[in-house]
Amino acid sequence: MIPAILIPTAERVDAAVQKFDHENQIVEQALEEIFRQYPSNGDLRHVLLKVAAVNSLYHTCIFALDIVARHIHAHHEEIDSSLAAGSLEVVDKIARVTVKGKVYNFFSFATKYCSWQNLVAYPVYDSHVDHYLWTLQQQNQFSSFLHPDLWNYSKFHKIMTDFRKFHGLNSFSFKEIDKFLFIEGTPPAPAIPEEQHHGVGAFDFYPTEELTS
Repeated sequence: MIPAILIPTAERVDAAVQKFDHENQIVEQALEEIFRQYPSNGDLRHVLLKVAAVNSLYHTCIFALDIVARHIHAHHEEIDSSLAAGSLEVVDKIARVTVKGKVYNFFSFATKYCSWQNLVAYPVYDSHVDHYLWTLQQQNQFSSFLHPDLWNYSKFHKIMTDFRKFHGLNSFSFKEIDKFLFIEGTPPAPAIPEEQHHGVGAFDFYPTEELTS
């Protein structure tokens, strides 16, 4: 049985943010510095550095980093203008990458990459966020959504917006909410080890299937 989720409050968010910052200060500072130093995606070398940093420090476990970097760089004008405008569609633009003739969905990675490009506009998705939001939704319906909606970024963005509004947390940025969900949303360890997931995005588990071209 999955333990109940405590109702989020401003005090709990503040405490989680402080805990996260204390435990992850160097990682956050390193990512902040590299994205501040290289804000655009017009130089492939800089894109590769940012892709490698997010993948390594946030443990997204994607492979073929050079292909991902080249994908972002190839569409950098569209991506940079979309990121500046806070366009939600850019997440899918970055996430869907063709590797050896197949299209994969690097969903969690893309949300994290976009977040660091524009901290105000893009909440991040990972297994912690998924566990917390879906468990809380089953306890105390705060929005109207099904579990797979968390894997559609426009719907996910609305769910996160509803989450803040419903619990009176609009004074907190998406970045602060992300920190709270990371701390509070750690999935419980399974009693029996699950079968290992392989392939693109294996660390985050969602979506697990390949996308068709």
